[in-house]
Amino acid sequence: MRDALLAWITDDSDPRQDPDSLPGFMAHMTDAWARRGEPNVLLVHYDDLLADLPGQMRRLAGQLGIEVPERDWPALIQAATFERMRDRADSIVQTPPETVTDIASFFRRGTSGAGRELLSKEELSGYYARAARTASPDMLEWLHRRPA
Repeated sequence: MRDALLAWITDDSDPRQDPDSLPGFMAHMTDAWARRGEPNVLLVHYDDLLADLPGQMRRLAGQLGIEVPERDWPALIQAATFERMRDRADSIVQTPPETVTDIASFFRRGTSGAGRELLSKEELSGYYARAARTASPDMLEWLHRRPA
């Protein structure tokens, strides 16, 4: 995992050719960030989902103009939990075989910040420096915020 993360950080692929590289990810996020005020764009931070899944789901439904009967919310919220998705990984995740060999590994933790645990201080500083060259400070502040 650590080696894959370091390779992702140092990958200099063209973002248009390799959207799964760090430059590709940052290009995608930068585009979304620039359009975040548009009515058809809604950015959702993973830590917000962890902190308040029901509230974030209701916010998303409201943004999309979807009316959900109150009696349906508990089942929808339960189905969207990390644990429930991990339990059903084989039936809900469809990825090319070369990207993930064990679908359940995609759902390994359910928390953010694993990269900070895997990398040394120097490696993490290298990531932050590289990210700072590819994205705006306000977007990076939002993206890198730590849960309360």
